[in-house]
Amino acid sequence: MSNTTTVPHLVLERFPHIARAIEIPEDIQGNTNAEHQFLFPVLMKDYRTEWEIICEEVDTGIEEGTIVFNGETGEITLTGL
Repeated sequence: MSNTTTVPHLVLERFPHIARAIEIPEDIQGNTNAEHQFLFPVLMKDYRTEWEIICEEVDTGIEEGTIVFNGETGEITLTGL
């Protein structure tokens, strides 16, 4: 089973306090790309430490083959291996 997401969405998933603190505008909810574009600068500015933790996790997953990164879309697939 695999799950496709983005780094900003993983940050929200892994750090519930951040998910509670950030309100995604209603007009972009459900649009992964628009949500990514909204979340990226907020996370980089206010939650850089957590962002770096997730990036490290993603990098490790890519090396181990448990995560696939799509450079065209910015999506990552968690393969569950």
